[in-house]
Amino acid sequence: MKSIKPSNIALAAFALFTALWIAGETFSIPGLDNLGLMTLVAVALVLAYYYLRFEERDTDTKTIAVLGMLSALAVAGRVLMAPIPNVQPATFIIIVAGYVFGPLSGFMVGSTTALVSNFLLGHGPWTIWQMLAWGLAGLTAGLLGKGKHLEGRLRLSIFCAAWGFLYGWMLTIYFVFGFVRPLTFRAFLTAFATGLWFDTFHAAGNFVFAFLLGPALVVMLRRYRSRFQFEHADGLPERGAEVGRI
Repeated sequence: MKSIKPSNIALAAFALFTALWIAGETFSIPGLDNLGLMTLVAVALVLAYYYLRFEERDTDTKTIAVLGMLSALAVAGRVLMAPIPNVQPATFIIIVAGYVFGPLSGFMVGSTTALVSNFLLGHGPWTIWQMLAWGLAGLTAGLLGKGKHLEGRLRLSIFCAAWGFLYGWMLTIYFVFGFVRPLTFRAFLTAFATGLWFDTFHAAGNFVFAFLLGPALVVMLRRYRSRFQFEHADGLPERGAEVGRI
């Protein structure tokens, strides 16, 4: 009998949790109708699923090493530029990592960057939301990378700028769900407007980093990847190659 993969268990747990959440909201069950808590658990289950997927994938040590290096570079960039509000190279590095090495690798670099950097900048319930936001930035870059949709300096720069806003909006949703009552359209609008300047700084910084450094970093990482990732003559990916599954 074939064993059940841990990632499938995490996926089933997420589906069950979603059903309980809907029931809690429908029937006002104490605890299950706490929007802040329930969204926090839902995000944690999504993160668990992707971490388990990466663990199940047959990834060679060289790929893991370069992904760790990119995470460390993103962490260092975020920490060193912390005094400048929302201007740091982490998002740009995460997106390039996903674009070159694939969606699952991009997710891991993004989520790991948030987790590790917050040991220096401060942990809290926002950490797993940052892990999700940066993870999705790397994942979507990987998905678009398969179709060469981000080729070219300008396309990559615009995509990085867009994620400056998307990242901020996801963190704003966390704040509103967790701390703002009552939940109204005006409350959402006010929260998004308050963070607009910070999101704009983030987007502008991402655009500049990608425009100036993006093509060079993409070429460098592709050359490095080509040294240990190749395909057999029959077209099957060699161990360690990204196959595009998420």
